[in-house]
Amino acid sequence: MALKVYNTLTRELEEFKPIAGRRVSMYVCGPTVYDHCHVGHARSYVSFDVIRRYLLHKGYQVTYISNLTDVDDKVIKRAKEVGEDPFELSKKFSESFFEDMKALGVMRADVHPKVTDHIPGIIEMVKALVDKGFAYKTHKGNVYFDIKKVENKVGILSHQTIDALLEGSGQRVETEDDKNFQLDFALWKRSEGDEPGWDSPWGRGRPGWHIECSVMSMKYAGQQLDIHGGGMDLIFPHHEAEILQSESYTGKEPFAKYWLHNGFLTIDKEKMSKSLGNFFTIKEVLAKFPPKTLRFFILNTHYRRPIDYSDVHLEEAGRSHDRIANAVTDARLTLPKAPEKGDDLGLGQALAEAKKTFDDSMDDDFNTREALAGIFVLARKMNEVLAKGTPNKRTLTDILEFFVHVGDVFGMFKEEATGRSASTNGPTDAEIEALIKEREEARKTKDFKRSDAIRDQLKAMGVILQDGKGGVKWRRA
Repeated sequence: MALKVYNTLTRELEEFKPIAGRRVSMYVCGPTVYDHCHVGHARSYVSFDVIRRYLLHKGYQVTYISNLTDVDDKVIKRAKEVGEDPFELSKKFSESFFEDMKALGVMRADVHPKVTDHIPGIIEMVKALVDKGFAYKTHKGNVYFDIKKVENKVGILSHQTIDALLEGSGQRVETEDDKNFQLDFALWKRSEGDEPGWDSPWGRGRPGWHIECSVMSMKYAGQQLDIHGGGMDLIFPHHEAEILQSESYTGKEPFAKYWLHNGFLTIDKEKMSKSLGNFFTIKEVLAKFPPKTLRFFILNTHYRRPIDYSDVHLEEAGRSHDRIANAVTDARLTLPKAPEKGDDLGLGQALAEAKKTFDDSMDDDFNTREALAGIFVLARKMNEVLAKGTPNKRTLTDILEFFVHVGDVFGMFKEEATGRSASTNGPTDAEIEALIKEREEARKTKDFKRSDAIRDQLKAMGVILQDGKGGVKWRRA
């Protein structure tokens, strides 16, 4: 089955055919670094992390770019509120962003360009748009893109008319009074007083929001992208503005071949956002739940669908994740005593079906929810079989290899399948088993203080014990 993706530009499910064969350029809008990232950011970056991972799994050569907006009205406003230098503020929250992404297992982009490192390129593109007649300078020193010059393209991504966009624009477009038309957007903004600014042909100022992504994506991936991604809230005006200014600048269409947008993360059915004040930071959530729980929670919904956040839903996600993780751990610990020959006890067929479901689901616009559903079926079968007998070694090896592949794509279950912690400081299986044996001896001699101390030691090492009638089972947290 060929990989198909839903393209916001055409509103159709299309076969994925990169511009340059097996090479894929992928640009995902990064955060404006004026605060700690919230869980809505986690939803977006985990989703696109898995999309990137799956493309790599399919054998594509992916160049992944995700920017950092480190100069912006929001950065300047927050810096004034807290009395900090805006560049120091954005640096601090850039580091916070990377901490959050590392905790969630999100791979670093090939390039994380910052706006402040690309001012000359931004000025060059704005000047070219002015020279070509697509932009104009005002008496206030601002430069705007002239929507009327590309009127036939307005609404190309949002699929709305100019009248509809005018009616619903609200807070999504700049409201300065020196524009020729309400939907014109800023390419360059005059800096006032001690606000950050750079010298330009139009006076001291700073980039508008939209221009940065066009400049940085084209610098690192060329004038036409394969994939441009981000949240649905960026479709208008941000991504539509990118299309208009980029295609006007280069004369090439399309600026991006496939536009992919993740759904909102909501609280009580309302979009989570800093502007609405109804948000939880990633750090707050990870203080209550393991990173894999949050990652599983996100992937258990198709990336284009909304997710409603609650502690109850996170707890459910944690239990679901653990059921699969425990089954994989049990399979790995059973492997050494499995017979070389013998029956697969029905696991061979279950594995084949899980593999097919995984591949078919991920090829269907990266449907992680359906892929996980197939993995759940396999995990249940594994639990049933391992509770009654031991399948042959080849079958268990194949199952563990499958979960290694799943781990490469989903960022989960690989540690359980390999017995190796992602951290080089993590304990080996043998070390864990030795401590469990020591704990069992302490319990037999009623040295409960020592027994509890070993349990705490293992917990600190990221190992969770489960005492049951069949003995002690363990898993990595």
